[in-house]
Amino acid sequence: MSRLLVEHIEPAIWSKEAPPEKRVIWLQQLSDLVNRPALNRVIAAGSSVAVSASGTTQSTGIGTAQIQPLRYSELTNKIRVTFNLNSIGPAYLYIYRTNGAIPANGAAPNVGDVIVGGDAFAGGPTASGVNQAHSFSFLDENLDKTKQYRYYLAVQAPNGNTLNVVSSSHIVMERS
Repeated sequence: MSRLLVEHIEPAIWSKEAPPEKRVIWLQQLSDLVNRPALNRVIAAGSSVAVSASGTTQSTGIGTAQIQPLRYSELTNKIRVTFNLNSIGPAYLYIYRTNGAIPANGAAPNVGDVIVGGDAFAGGPTASGVNQAHSFSFLDENLDKTKQYRYYLAVQAPNGNTLNVVSSSHIVMERS
């Protein structure tokens, strides 16, 4: 089902007899819709972060400040990560959503944290220590507009290896 982003223009709003407040409210809602992604956003960045891999999913400690969806129950996550692994093997990157604190570097995700998205981004014939750069975007839907959320980058790599996050940027913004 498609969703209208702007309310229908009703003759009662724009007629000469209508109170000017109705026109102002409609124009303010339009302005809010256009400006929301630029105003309701948080950014996280990190570099030179090394995660001593345990073979399980672990936080990098790189996460956003709190953000609350205000207009819709959706937030868009846009992530760019450059990383390398000190061996030949698979590397998985995940974005988690939490209502609590961002887990420290190397810690497991908090109980109740939710994977927003992620996948395997390297493996097989990749050479040890070679930087991999990846970008991905996820729409996090069905959020509670009364709650605040944080997002963080988590990784999974073979036990005993080190996954180095060379640089990363993560933008979360309200979807319009």
